[in-house]
Amino acid sequence: MKVAITGANGFAGSHLGRITKDLNLPTYEINRAVWDISETPSTQFIHSLKQFEPDVIFHLAALSNRNDCGDLVPNKNATAINIRGTHQLIALINDHLPNTRLVFASTSYVYGPVSDTTPVSEKAPCNPRCGYGKSKLQAEQLIADAVADGMDAVIVRAFQHSGPGQQPRLILPEWIRKIQQGREVDVFNLQSYFDLSDVRDVVRAYLAVAEHGVSGAVYNVGSGKALCSGDLFDEICRQLSINPSSLTINVQNPGERFNPIADVMRVMEATDWIPTIPLKSTIADTIAAMNSS
Repeated sequence: MKVAITGANGFAGSHLGRITKDLNLPTYEINRAVWDISETPSTQFIHSLKQFEPDVIFHLAALSNRNDCGDLVPNKNATAINIRGTHQLIALINDHLPNTRLVFASTSYVYGPVSDTTPVSEKAPCNPRCGYGKSKLQAEQLIADAVADGMDAVIVRAFQHSGPGQQPRLILPEWIRKIQQGREVDVFNLQSYFDLSDVRDVVRAYLAVAEHGVSGAVYNVGSGKALCSGDLFDEICRQLSINPSSLTINVQNPGERFNPIADVMRVMEATDWIPTIPLKSTIADTIAAMNSS
């Protein structure tokens, strides 16, 4: 299988690229220098990609931090990258790579609010409340329309994931850095329940869906387990050999909060994938990567 990856320099894209190379799969890495998906692709790039002739394109290029995408509606950048970029990739495949499968990396933020930790299936209503989720849902609709016109494509809704190499704007590396830096730690909330999996498990799921997924189908990818943010904080402290009681913890938004938890039965039934990396290993590997950088 020959693969191409948009967003190859990104967090998940770089991990996916490592796995494809470990498996000796010919890989075409599409980073921003090769093609900025917010812009029309160059003739040279199109020719190069056609010459490579990928069996599957993993579309991971996106503005993926929700704080960068607009509060209630997608902002200019989210529209250009997440929506128009997806439209341009669909057009490129239709015009030049009709035998290529598209795997689109979407997000759990397309789902509506939840009030408990009951796992959410792919049949749950989509009612995103943030610009990021809305931009991804609009991109999903572009994919669905393309499938209706004959394109071979699948959608993967990735729930929150972390691991080595993630930027410290996200919860796990951010908390590691804050706890390492001082005795007074600001956190958003310690009673949030969410689904957190390892990025290396997530990209393995992308590969499994590329091989075994049904065209037009949507697959949740996550741990399938509810994690309390306070438990995450305590485990980070344990691995850093810091007693949480020695810290002054400033909780900015106290109170119980719930985020969608993945029902992953569909992807496990369709493929041989299961999440295998425990949270303790994700934390340990992230700490090691941050300390070595």
